[in-house]
Amino acid sequence: MRTTLLVLLSIIFLPLCSLAQSTLNFPHVLEPPDFATSGIAIVNPGPTDAAATFTLFGADGSVVGTSTQTITARGQFARVASQLFSPVLAGWVQVTSDTAGLQGFWFAGDLVNYADGAEAAPSGTELVLPMVAPSSEIDIANTGTTAVTIVMDLVGLDGLDQDLPFPQRIPAKGFFKANAATIFPKADFQVATHLRLKCGCTGNVFAGLLIAKDFIAQPSWAVMNALPASTSSVSVIFPHLVDGPQGNTNWKSVVGVTNLSAASSNDVTLVFTAADGTSRTAQRIIQPNGSIRETAQQLFGFTTGFQNGWLRITSTSFIPITGYVAYAEMVGAAVAVVPPQSEGQVNLLFAHIADLPPWWTGLALLNANPRTTANIEIFAMNPDGSLIGGAANVATARFSLPGGIKVSKLLSEWIPDTQRRKSDGGFIFVRSDLPIFGIELFFSRNMQILANVPPARIPAGSYVPPSPR
Repeated sequence: MRTTLLVLLSIIFLPLCSLAQSTLNFPHVLEPPDFATSGIAIVNPGPTDAAATFTLFGADGSVVGTSTQTITARGQFARVASQLFSPVLAGWVQVTSDTAGLQGFWFAGDLVNYADGAEAAPSGTELVLPMVAPSSEIDIANTGTTAVTIVMDLVGLDGLDQDLPFPQRIPAKGFFKANAATIFPKADFQVATHLRLKCGCTGNVFAGLLIAKDFIAQPSWAVMNALPASTSSVSVIFPHLVDGPQGNTNWKSVVGVTNLSAASSNDVTLVFTAADGTSRTAQRIIQPNGSIRETAQQLFGFTTGFQNGWLRITSTSFIPITGYVAYAEMVGAAVAVVPPQSEGQVNLLFAHIADLPPWWTGLALLNANPRTTANIEIFAMNPDGSLIGGAANVATARFSLPGGIKVSKLLSEWIPDTQRRKSDGGFIFVRSDLPIFGIELFFSRNMQILANVPPARIPAGSYVPPSPR
């Protein structure tokens, strides 16, 4: 099992533009039984070796474990938690380094019936968890240096609190972990849709996430980081949406949209565009501080057949929005939740390949520009950064993507040599002459595990893939 986890965590990340030191926060609270099946991968994309300190903080903010590791230049370091910390005590992990640009990812679960993970979480003074379910685990880490009181509001479709706001004082570097139904015992979770987390403080002081257990299908895990409430996005895109029967699978997608204004209602337009370019439109009014949560079938009136396309959500009131799309495969019970994307990129890096049995990796790419064709290249790399396959005719996929069209395939359909390796791992780099959107999902072939690997934001020209042989 440990070998499988380390393979899954052979994740390569490239840097965002940054002049600061690296601080990566993983607010997922590990309990002692989790350490053998929970791992963290950190990558140093820079030209010099980096010393990185892994610190495990307890509930009271005390240091209960520490490990300093050397991450080689342009290299990757992946370990399960039990290899980093001894003794094994409950806590959350912060990774710090004097080297800028380090990136990271965590992955956990029983690796048989359920598993998921997330990138390092953003910190702030007000965050939104745009989804919630009765069996949701809420993890919050105080990433700052002073104690703070976090107020949690469970909010419903109508924008009203579903129970009394719940204040929780968290010591500096401490954590809070609880089940949503325990925190809000009076709430009707058929109506409750999202959480607002805030403190009366300054600076980026806390991070959070939610693990929705058995959301839509069971047994399943679906992980989502808390998102900044300060976003100014009035239009968001989800480059992949599927619904209905597809071979031996049966997909069900749920769409959630949250109005970030507490003062004004928000008119939103949702447009589903199928892979063939045809579209369906839905209109909704979201109450101040409210949300909508509907299946794709309810929104767009799907009746029969498999639906495959992408989704754009626009606030016609020009009020910021956030949200999610959850994909559930109802036969195998795999579930994944993906956050919205607001800006296309000419470089997309998908940080993991799990493509040998028992795994598949899938990739969906969207050219949302309705008028211009994008010319796209896909590169699949081994963990050491070399091209999978190596030769020019097998290591790179090149194609044109018309405006307004989404394409989705297994990675092996683009680059078959991903199936001819002795071991898994690596990453995908996508280069386009126009900004595009994308999503990667890796999943078990029995469809019991589905995980979203978010695209890293890679500045144009900051990474150049190796030339094929």
